[in-house]
Amino acid sequence: MNILDPVPPPQQLFRWLDAGRITREEFREAMAVHTQEIVQEMEQAHANPLVAKFNELMNRREAWRWARRHGEPLIREILCILMDEERFIPAKWLWNAAHPHIPLHCFFRTRGTPLLRFLEMAVQPQAVMLVIEHGGAETLPPVREQFFLRRDRGARLFVHRRDVL
Repeated sequence: MNILDPVPPPQQLFRWLDAGRITREEFREAMAVHTQEIVQEMEQAHANPLVAKFNELMNRREAWRWARRHGEPLIREILCILMDEERFIPAKWLWNAAHPHIPLHCFFRTRGTPLLRFLEMAVQPQAVMLVIEHGGAETLPPVREQFFLRRDRGARLFVHRRDVL
């Protein structure tokens, strides 16, 4: 049984490499899969630049809307929590969400497939309720999930509960 089937998100691969659970060669092979996905997206954007620009503008709008309402630090914190969530397929796009030099809109995918967009968010001092739509393909509809996030004693968010809607 291959430890890398299906390929986990890059952040998980880094942790496994550091812990010695995978070899450098397995790490390179798995990261090559992620690299190939990025290259394919770049080729699609190059093949149809108008659609790519429109998608980028919609993603910028989505990121701006949520950052204006709740602040960019909280949005990045939520994205980082989702990045570590098991069996959350879009985690592979969120692995560098903590880096402030990467624009926030890079993590949203509001058009086309696969999707990753926030539909609802209710923020309280110690809790966040978030409804996300993600995934989808030509043959599969996107999945809607509701996440209930809480703060621990160290004021760090964690996933308290996760429900498919």
